[in-house]
Amino acid sequence: MIYILLLIYMLLAGWWIKSSASFAVEGLSRKFIFFVFCTKILSGIIYGLIHLSYFDGGDTILFLNESTLIGKTFFTYPDYYISSLLGWEITLPSAEVFIYPESSIFWKDLGSYTLVHLHGLLHLFTFGNYNLHIFFIAIAGLFGSLNCYKLFGQLLNLPKTVLLTCCFFLPSLTFWTSGLHKDVYVYYGLSLFFLSLLKLREKPSTKRMLKLAVSILIIGLSRHYLLILILPATISYFITIKYSKRIYTTYFSVYSCFLITVVLSCSFFLNTNIFEVLADKQAAFLSEKGTSSLVDAKAFAPSFWGVTEMLPVATINVIARPFLWECKDFLQVLASIEILCFLFLVILSFLLKKKANQRPDLILHFIVAYTLSNLLLVGLLVSNVGTIVRYRAIALGLLTILITQILNFRKFGNKKFNSGFESKPVKPFVSKDHNTSHKTIIS
Repeated sequence: MIYILLLIYMLLAGWWIKSSASFAVEGLSRKFIFFVFCTKILSGIIYGLIHLSYFDGGDTILFLNESTLIGKTFFTYPDYYISSLLGWEITLPSAEVFIYPESSIFWKDLGSYTLVHLHGLLHLFTFGNYNLHIFFIAIAGLFGSLNCYKLFGQLLNLPKTVLLTCCFFLPSLTFWTSGLHKDVYVYYGLSLFFLSLLKLREKPSTKRMLKLAVSILIIGLSRHYLLILILPATISYFITIKYSKRIYTTYFSVYSCFLITVVLSCSFFLNTNIFEVLADKQAAFLSEKGTSSLVDAKAFAPSFWGVTEMLPVATINVIARPFLWECKDFLQVLASIEILCFLFLVILSFLLKKKANQRPDLILHFIVAYTLSNLLLVGLLVSNVGTIVRYRAIALGLLTILITQILNFRKFGNKKFNSGFESKPVKPFVSKDHNTSHKTIIS
């Protein structure tokens, strides 16, 4: 019965894709878009099966169970849920309901609680079935991929095959944004943020401002710390729109000032050492024991120099782990092969580098700054291979797309592969003067 319902949902989605103006994307047929949507559903189903058999359910099954509990009891005890979310005192019902933790835990893992409440409301359509939840996740993932296609199709001069592969079929990015987890909403929020920034620069409007605000809300509700990483990149981006001659100096200066401001503000106004906060977060990851934990992981000193000394190790962890010789199972081997392919692409791109005919669009510097800061933070804090692979998937996927722009595909000489290569990117911007519940849910 569930699969019949899923098929009905997919047929309705196919009709929506066929008839809605939202899917009128230049260079893409609606049949192709529906095919991508189906691959995301399939990937999400595989995601669930792997988590059941390999991770013993993991967070994704915990999220499913908690959202199902909310969905079953929300309309029976709406005053309890609404009052609890608003922070009001209310008597706990005698029946089995979702139990809220103290506010500090709730706000710390806001993304997890947002996820279970969102999917709790979807219980009306999913009945607590994982595969039906995947249908709605696939919709968010599809819009995220379409946003990336619109963005990079406008900014980069890539063969059509390469552009389609990078935007719709990168293995790790596709897999980790297809399951019942926060990553798909982070992906959609970031893609909408990047695209909205570009469109606002071209032609400001209330609608585009609203989309930008929605993207910030989605990112904040999913992983709020990412807004801290986006802020200095956004400031730098707006400065370079006005003064585009010293782009790298601008980014270095803004990031330096931002770091100093955060450290001093936390120290004087919050009486908090930001480096101790980072060290505590790393310690939390170190305390999680599992089969994919890094055996050589060490804690860094809670100071500026402690973090600085850790950066080389953090870089290796996020762009090279897992090493093939330390893999313990087939999934880790796949992750190792993937990161080796990424490193090979980096080397190949610089060996077969094409001549730049024009300066890259300013927003590309912004995306690079954000992705690098995200990757460094993951490498700095996370000490589990599986978590590293999931946390880096979106940033690494974005970076992969940008790196392909460096590669000179003409040297491959395959006409079919290079189809669409002659299409020109948009004219580059030039400035006027020439960025708990039953158990505490882990993020």
